Amino acid sequence: MRNECCTPAFLPKMDAASWLMRVSSPDIEKETTVDSFLRVTLFLFLLAPAAALAQSYDVNPPFKADEYKPLNLNERTQRWWQEDGASPAIHVQSFSTALYLQVFNLPTAWQRGGGGFIRRVGSSYGGNLVQNSSHEALAAVEGTDPRYFACGCKGFIRRSSHALKMTFLTYNHSGHETLDLPQLSAAYASSMIEDTWWPHHYSAWVQGVQSGHIEVGILGAEHLIQEFSPELKRFLHLKRKTVSAKP
Repeated sequence: MRNECCTPAFLPKMDAASWLMRVSSPDIEKETTVDSFLRVTLFLFLLAPAAALAQSYDVNPPFKADEYKPLNLNERTQRWWQEDGASPAIHVQSFSTALYLQVFNLPTAWQRGGGGFIRRVGSSYGGNLVQNSSHEALAAVEGTDPRYFACGCKGFIRRSSHALKMTFLTYNHSGHETLDLPQLSAAYASSMIEDTWWPHHYSAWVQGVQSGHIEVGILGAEHLIQEFSPELKRFLHLKRKTVSAKP
């Protein structure tokens, strides 16, 4: 029996099955504030492990302009392979996103059967592949660095601000900060492209752009994970792995 006294007052009292049926209802237009809260909770529950695995708790040391060496073509190619092939991150991310879509039956035209789940996994994998590949390719053309460098500062607020700032900024080949157009372009382009193989009523210029906003937010969350990965490793009793300025 569930302990009723521990249920927050603003949440409805229901068992797990009823909760899952409620948050997975496709009728989003009639969604209440509580329903929205439950959706966000499930979203974070499903994607948090994927985000953690995606970063592998690795962290580049703080950026030093006088010691900076831009990535060469071979290093960029290795980095691309690590993200899209050798690393399990893209597979876990795709599976987690597909599971979230399966629970909410999005899009509804794919239904909740095994075939629908396979289509969602393929769609998520394709979107991640397009995003990672576009980011690496555009960064190589523009001469920007696709890596995240930890903050050399101390304090939660300063380090968090740095992580969120680097969602929009990066370093050019001279070691100067610049707008990270490759990363932002890849986030929106991948979301818009993914919508082209969704049902016809999904528009790349509407839902695609909205999904791009979400992708940018996820990038910020990933940077926060990278920034505080040493603390996370100590908390989880994992061996710290600090990488040098390499892919």
